[in-house]
Amino acid sequence: MECHIRPASPEDLPFLETLEKVSFPPHRCSSRRSLRQSLVSPVQTVLIASVTAGDIRSANLDAPDPLDPALPDDLLIPAGAVIFFTFRRTARIYSLAVLPQFRGTGVGEQLMRAVFEDARLSGIAAVTLEADAADPRLLKWYRSFGFTERIRIPDYYAAGEDALRMGMSLADLTDLDSGNLRSDGTPPPDGRETDPAGETPPATNGSAPANIVVLDKPSQWPLTIPNVEVVSARAYLEEQRFQISEAFRVFNLCGSYRKQKMGYYVSLLASARDHKIVPSVIGINDFSNVSLAKSVVEEIDPLVQKQLEKVRENEFEMDVYFGDTPRRAYSELAAKLQTLLELPLFRIVFGRTNGTWNVKRVQVLSFTAIPADRIDLVGRFAARFFQRKRFNRPRIKHYHYDLAILVNPTEKTAPSSPAAIAKFREAGERVGLYVELITKQDYNRINEYDALFIRETTAVENHTYTFARRAYTEGLIVIDDPWSILRCSNKMFLYERLARARVDQPRSWILVKGKIPDARLRKLTFPLVLKLPESSFSLGVYRVDTVEELNTRLKTMFKTVEVVIAQEFVRTEYDWRIGVLDNAPLFACKYHMAAGHWQIYNWKNDENDDAFSGNAETFPISQVPTHIIQAALRAAACVGNGLYGVDLKDIRGRAHVIEVNDNPNIDTGIEDAVLHDELYTRIMTSFLNRIEQERLTPRFVS
Repeated sequence: MECHIRPASPEDLPFLETLEKVSFPPHRCSSRRSLRQSLVSPVQTVLIASVTAGDIRSANLDAPDPLDPALPDDLLIPAGAVIFFTFRRTARIYSLAVLPQFRGTGVGEQLMRAVFEDARLSGIAAVTLEADAADPRLLKWYRSFGFTERIRIPDYYAAGEDALRMGMSLADLTDLDSGNLRSDGTPPPDGRETDPAGETPPATNGSAPANIVVLDKPSQWPLTIPNVEVVSARAYLEEQRFQISEAFRVFNLCGSYRKQKMGYYVSLLASARDHKIVPSVIGINDFSNVSLAKSVVEEIDPLVQKQLEKVRENEFEMDVYFGDTPRRAYSELAAKLQTLLELPLFRIVFGRTNGTWNVKRVQVLSFTAIPADRIDLVGRFAARFFQRKRFNRPRIKHYHYDLAILVNPTEKTAPSSPAAIAKFREAGERVGLYVELITKQDYNRINEYDALFIRETTAVENHTYTFARRAYTEGLIVIDDPWSILRCSNKMFLYERLARARVDQPRSWILVKGKIPDARLRKLTFPLVLKLPESSFSLGVYRVDTVEELNTRLKTMFKTVEVVIAQEFVRTEYDWRIGVLDNAPLFACKYHMAAGHWQIYNWKNDENDDAFSGNAETFPISQVPTHIIQAALRAAACVGNGLYGVDLKDIRGRAHVIEVNDNPNIDTGIEDAVLHDELYTRIMTSFLNRIEQERLTPRFVS
């Protein structure tokens, strides 16, 4: 039965309520409030499937209410609905239901196709859902669309009512868009269908797509290569054969890829037609972004370093034509780069910094940009290139979500070294996250990701807080979240928060700008540690031993702030640092004081690595005194449930919290000395769980 599918409107709320009640048990029904939220949510789509009164009469079906004989045959009667979330890379079917009298008529199948079509137009790569694990008929129906089981979720709907999370890749769909599924979800015998114009499209399965080279003018192509058809951009855009078939592999070599130019529209429409297009519009735009180009090329970094190790200059430029280069010594590198970047013609520039080669820029080239004296050579490259049976990049592992790690490559005291960042990337891939390094220049790309991990020193007044706030607003999972940065960076907030929670701290006083009364001075215990309200890494922290030193230091500090925290100085050989994640202990270290200094970091010796900081020891959590762990967890809970480093002193068997740090150090050979790679895996797993939890609102799919 043919359906008319449209976006829902607020007027559809009564129908959606009725659909819920007749489709699901009471404890699985969505509330009116939840359905109303779905109708207005910017990340949810609600589609209504309707059939005509005439079709209902022809099929002898009952409408939700008896049809009035006077109703016109073309009146649309709602029959089913689907609600789904759209994320950056995935869509999640939230609820799919059909009125009982319309089940088995193809309504559900057409709703599913509508989800796939919407997802494709949005650039979505995969679709997921949760289904009743105890309903084999339902599971079979989903499998007919290509869904496979991912994980079993115990007690999803209620105690003893498990669900199966299922997923499928849109790249695996073949004939689904052509309507080649019968209402029972099985393909027709020949797997083909005649299009509405009466022409049978070329088969896309079992035969190789035709190779089409598109130029502004075919006369610009002086080469004769078997199995390659050269057409003009105008012909490609206008001719019907390119509109009705997917059986083309298109190589866009137009003179310009700028917006509003023919080359841009060729790649744009090729994508819309589901042709295999190189370069794609996304590729053209993406590889103008140096950060993304670096991230992609990092996959072959050892080869890059090896191939370029004998280059004397600090910059190396190479043109790559159809997977090869005129610089014959670098043919292997050119072939690998073409496979990664999926560009037919491009120029790549590497720069050397501190002995390491990195991508400086990638420029997509048009065919007309090739020098005349290279045309014959390019012809040989092209002939060999088009003899290949496969042009697409080998399918890489599918990642469920994207995680951005914000780093500052020039920061001396970064919370994680490059080696630790590499371990985070590896751990992310293990748990199913695609991890990309970004810098403050990538602020406008935040909404491309599902999560943000800040691995440079945070502060409210710099870009790290702006990144965290923007990411949180965009719906990303963020560590460090903006409120943790605010709370941990402000020593006054921490002091008050911990005091109210009755967490032991060294005796502390708030000193306000102006003359300190003698009565207040008499209560102070020297030596004192003075702290600016916002400080990190022991910066803005000073020790004074006398009233005179106190007044001198306060005079300087009060030039920039109006309030200072004074804290009793307690001498210890080390501070405990307990890493806390998700309200549970993660790692435990003893940070010893810098040599001849009263702090862990001695900023007066910041040029001397040996004297800059003290030694560190790492212990299994089981070997840490219980009162230290308990105090750390209580202190961290005063801030949030993120990733924190709680600094404590053990004074006569009592734990005194010095401060709670967001953005704690996690480095190779120190914090990971006990758990090793497991430390990074736990943090990446926390990101995955938080993303999943954000999306895990139980709903029944029927």
